[in-house]
Amino acid sequence: DESLFEALTLFCGLGIFNVVNFERLLKANSAQKVVLEILSYHASASKDEVAIIERKEIPSAEDLNILSYDFADHTLDRDQTVLATVRMFMDLDLVNKFRIDHQTLIRWSITVRKNYRDVMYHNWRHGFNVAQMMFAMLTSGQMANQFSDLETLALLVGSLCHDIDHRGTTNQFQALSNSPLANLYSTSFMEYHHFNHFQTISNVDGNNIFKSMSETDYKALMDLIKQVILATDLAMYFRQKLTFKNLAEEESTNWGEPDNKALLRSMMITGCDLSAITKPWEVQRMVAEKIASEFFNQGDIERDKYGKPPLKMMDRSKRDELPKIQMEFIDNVCMELYESLEKANPLFRPLLDGCLSNRRNWMNQAERRTSFADISSANVTLTHSSISTRCDDPEDGAAATSENVSPPFSLSHVGLMRRN
Repeated sequence: DESLFEALTLFCGLGIFNVVNFERLLKANSAQKVVLEILSYHASASKDEVAIIERKEIPSAEDLNILSYDFADHTLDRDQTVLATVRMFMDLDLVNKFRIDHQTLIRWSITVRKNYRDVMYHNWRHGFNVAQMMFAMLTSGQMANQFSDLETLALLVGSLCHDIDHRGTTNQFQALSNSPLANLYSTSFMEYHHFNHFQTISNVDGNNIFKSMSETDYKALMDLIKQVILATDLAMYFRQKLTFKNLAEEESTNWGEPDNKALLRSMMITGCDLSAITKPWEVQRMVAEKIASEFFNQGDIERDKYGKPPLKMMDRSKRDELPKIQMEFIDNVCMELYESLEKANPLFRPLLDGCLSNRRNWMNQAERRTSFADISSANVTLTHSSISTRCDDPEDGAAATSENVSPPFSLSHVGLMRRN
């Protein structure tokens, strides 16, 4: 009996060992497929590309308009977005504090740009816009005073790289299609991939903007950046939003407490990621069309290749319901977020006002039964002059929401600055 038991134990042990090794082999194979796919698609910045940017003067933040919550990237060409990225690092004093080499920062910024795929919405422009909104929160929103230098660097870098190598499809699609990413990670497939890909390109020769940091600071920074990028998974936002709402409504909340501060960082990056919903109407309308088009492409594949009826927001046959879908998105996702952010820091009020303004605009479109084709035809090339003033849908004759923005608050009146 003892011999039989020993044999059975050995058999079970070998079985468990083989299962574990098979899972490791499967993950390694998936990782290899992802790497090969990346290598076949991406490239690093060339010497010529770096030299072109180096020869250009870096405009001020004011000239670039990157201090504004109403910023629209259409005023900048591709090279100017790189110059603006360098300006953000400079004005937050990250270049000096972390001894970042100027040429390395340019090369890294161009490489990040090149490693965003040319998809309809989740491309370099989106990553840059999210970073710009984070920059505005840290400067115009005075949030740089709330965070350490490492946290500030993590927020800016994480914002810029949060969707790097995005394929224009969701986490749910990765699972449906049994993609290598779905086999490689257990959850938040795309977000883990964005973080790991950011690390990969940052460690390439000539791209390491973190090379002057101590090993301890580097490890802490990577942990912070990982938290920032993973927080862009809306599933995490839904798990945390009630806790954040309760903290924001409590005047005695100490935002310097580590858990509270981590939650605040997560909500800020979510607010930046969704900030197109707060932009002037012309910008919001065009971005909504791009997001919808990307979603429709995914929905077509789900229906045609996998025989799965797509969600309403991804169903091309329901494209004329875009105004209603946008209103539902604002009501179910965005409004509570920006209300809580404004309670935490009244300097974020323009974001809430923009969200409210665009809800009214989408409601007007829904009442007029505006078709998707009509929305598309209205999206003309934006100029700086056409978006410099935030206003409701001009056809509605509503007043500009900028008149309703609360006056600036001093630090002594901002709830976020309460510390023990």
